[in-house]
Amino acid sequence: MNAHVLVPVKRLDGAKSRLAESLDPAERADLVRELLAHVLSVVRDAEVGPVTIVSTEPLELDGVPRFDDGELPWNDGLTAAMEAVVEEPVAVIVAADLPLLTREEVRALVMATPECGVAIARASDGGTNAVAMRPPGKVPTHFGEPGSAAVHERAAWLAGADAHVLDCPGLAFDVDTPEDLAKWRA
Repeated sequence: MNAHVLVPVKRLDGAKSRLAESLDPAERADLVRELLAHVLSVVRDAEVGPVTIVSTEPLELDGVPRFDDGELPWNDGLTAAMEAVVEEPVAVIVAADLPLLTREEVRALVMATPECGVAIARASDGGTNAVAMRPPGKVPTHFGEPGSAAVHERAAWLAGADAHVLDCPGLAFDVDTPEDLAKWRA
């Protein structure tokens, strides 16, 4: 497989704000590091290509290089990272907070990428937890928008590209709310 995986991470000082009622800032930062370490391990084990962290935060984990997004808005930072570091024919963006992610799911996402278009990993809330696209940058990303899986799909069609939506358990489950945290910890 010839892909480049980007794993975006927000600044740790404001990480996981929806968990503020359950965890203090230091605990939330530790949670982000724990989840990120898992995701990086899985995407590396998937052996689909190089992996890069996209973040302003000076994270150094297991020798994975970091692209400094210069505190650009989330989707703009991903566009900048694709332009600067991705040389492979497929760009893959995987959220850093997927505790159930498996290497088989990462491979399935890459394999589902159309010749010209996107493969979208739909989150359980209708959002997007991962996108793979060929060529890189073919479709702008819409992470963080309500119902972003459908928004990504529409964006692909509007760009004259194909779209394939995947519903995989490990790609669908992210830790954003106290309920998510409790479910994962159980």
